[in-house]
Amino acid sequence: MLHILSRSYSPEAIAAMTAAYDRVRQSLSARINGNEDVMQSLALIILRHVDQGESDPVRLSDVAFRELAGSDRSANGDRAATG
Repeated sequence: MLHILSRSYSPEAIAAMTAAYDRVRQSLSARINGNEDVMQSLALIILRHVDQGESDPVRLSDVAFRELAGSDRSANGDRAATG
């Protein structure tokens, strides 16, 4: 079961997370998009990167998509190259 920590996010961070989540969902096939485990993983990836300081929705969606697709094997993605 997922353990939710007590966190709070600014309205701007929530807007960036929502935009990134929606952008990745639009890129996924219908089969994957309907998978609750995949959608939960996507949300957790985005949360992790926001917690690490990323706030740009395009970069969030790009790194989340790559991690979800398995092409980004590192925990930090390529933030040094893009940020």
